[in-house]
Amino acid sequence: MTALAILGLTAFILPSLWAFDAPMAGGKWWLRPAIKDKLQLTVDQTEKINKIWVEHRKRIIDTRGEIEKTYLDLESLMDQPTVDKQEAYQFAERLGQLHAQQAEARIKMTIDIRQELSVEQFEKLKGLRAELVKGLREKGPRKEKRGTKR
Repeated sequence: MTALAILGLTAFILPSLWAFDAPMAGGKWWLRPAIKDKLQLTVDQTEKINKIWVEHRKRIIDTRGEIEKTYLDLESLMDQPTVDKQEAYQFAERLGQLHAQQAEARIKMTIDIRQELSVEQFEKLKGLRAELVKGLREKGPRKEKRGTKR
């Protein structure tokens, strides 16, 4: 049991420690040279997009922390010999609200970033995304399964 707790804690903490190592962590596509070139992003655009991303990410991180705390509270409640059904339902409702809040923050971030792009840039970005998705599908584990005989 202790080993599982340590593994869980390690899996939770290590990504946070590495967050500053990868300059593209968290999907900062606007900083990738190839994408900047294809979209012809200006320095001003990249700075504004980065500022939007940072501000929204702070809210998303705060919400994620609230989600984790609420799950912990619910887990603690569920570990009791008897469970107060209404209290458990309140935690369930709170979790639903927090997940909705997190999704809303992500969508608003996307909208705000979209506002910094021209129509042409946005269309190019959608095309790049479609290429990426297609490439992932072609290279994904499903392709390997298609080629194997059963």
